Amino acid sequence: MSQYFKDLTKTGVLFLIKALLSAFLLLIVGSAHALNEARLLSLSQSGQTILFNLGIHDGVREGDYAVIVKEIRSLETRDLRIVPVAKARNIKINPDSSVWIIYKAYDAELLVKGQSFLILSETEILRGRRDPRLGRITVVGPKGKRSETVTNVMTDDRGRLGKLKDKYDVQEVTHDQTPLYGDEGELIDVEDWEEVREKKYRTALYKSPNSLEHRRQLRLATFEKLVTGYLRKVNDPDFSYDRFYDEQMKSEFQGTFRKNSNFETEYKSFLRDQSQRVSEESKLFRKILENGGTWSEDYSDEELRDTLTNVSVLQEIDRRAYVVARPNRHNLSVDYGFFLNNTQTKSDEQAGSRTSYELGYEFIPFVKHPTLERFTLFTHGRLSSNAFEARNSNALMSEKSISAGARWYPLYSPYAVEAPVVFMGVYGRTGYASVRSPTFGDRANYTVLSVGGLQLGLRYNLRSGLGLRIVGSMETLQLERYEFDRFGSRLPERKNLFEARTGMALVYAF
Repeated sequence: MSQYFKDLTKTGVLFLIKALLSAFLLLIVGSAHALNEARLLSLSQSGQTILFNLGIHDGVREGDYAVIVKEIRSLETRDLRIVPVAKARNIKINPDSSVWIIYKAYDAELLVKGQSFLILSETEILRGRRDPRLGRITVVGPKGKRSETVTNVMTDDRGRLGKLKDKYDVQEVTHDQTPLYGDEGELIDVEDWEEVREKKYRTALYKSPNSLEHRRQLRLATFEKLVTGYLRKVNDPDFSYDRFYDEQMKSEFQGTFRKNSNFETEYKSFLRDQSQRVSEESKLFRKILENGGTWSEDYSDEELRDTLTNVSVLQEIDRRAYVVARPNRHNLSVDYGFFLNNTQTKSDEQAGSRTSYELGYEFIPFVKHPTLERFTLFTHGRLSSNAFEARNSNALMSEKSISAGARWYPLYSPYAVEAPVVFMGVYGRTGYASVRSPTFGDRANYTVLSVGGLQLGLRYNLRSGLGLRIVGSMETLQLERYEFDRFGSRLPERKNLFEARTGMALVYAF
């Protein structure tokens, strides 16, 4: 008995090891199947045979049908983004490559060796779907009513049961009258009764196609329908992967059901109709305007006025949507500011003007990334006038410097429109300063260096691209004298000057 339990334990351990190994292999293969982007390795002279770097480990099977598509514009562009290139079938599969035969080309000029394509294969698109199930019905009836018998079978006997259907009118059709099958469809064979020597025999008149071949055709039709739906969705100007994934997000509590309802609400239907109407009317009006100067000769004055008004409104709506969909990555700014702290001595004459002027440029490296888009790089050139205490007298400083740093926008993206955009930044500064002492008449030139500047600001962007920015900053300038006009100068050789500054800038984004 103990030996039996030992063998049973050993068998269980081996089974557990095999199960874990199988799960690991399935995980690897599953991740490999997610790869559907391929590079064109070779192309025959006729253009009918192509070689891709997709192999058996990438989820491709021998005999697969596929639609080859190519991204011609960025998914952020409100235009045609992905187009079909060709329909193909796999004829040979290797571990790291596959050979395909093109049986329908949409745009053969896009097939360029070395470029990347998206392979929408039958195996990948229909993964998880079972093959269609087909039933078979044999219809046997009298010769004189052969077509009527077949029609009754195909329509679930609606015509035969509706004896008084000709005496009533159809007011409204709520849905198509389709036959109800237990499977995806029924194959119908037609036979007749034939009488021989006072006995009836069934004689075949029509035999439906082979069920396997018909099932294959239904599977391919489903595959092409899904590919068409994908291309139509991704080429919709209002389509966004961020919004698409947000709609698929699971509920935080259950983790099983979608956060958003599967049912289309009235509001979603309204938004879709509005988007479709605006897009269609905008294209229609633009096409009318492009037909030449005589396009309006058939319009009355009122019709022409209404048409021109609608064209203007629709183009402006389209332009605003385009601006929002294509965020501006570059920003130019002109800044005027003044210093908040005063480092002068009250025992000497005070400097009257302590202002600064800046010309800046800011760049967004990662647009529409959920995290990295909040960080920007900037550089500013500054001309400023300030003053500080030097040996119980005030010295006037004229500075020319360049600063560079990075900003972080915690609440909104830097290109957010009509929203209070708060930011924080760090930067460094380098440049030159010319200093003179009005009391003693001394002059000297200094190098300027700052490596720890901090700033906090608020920005407001308009849809036109213009914006306003208010910023406060503080830094410590390290002044190092490299030139002076006479020995015994009262101006210091080195000086650490703390500056607190505020300013307002006009920003233009493009």
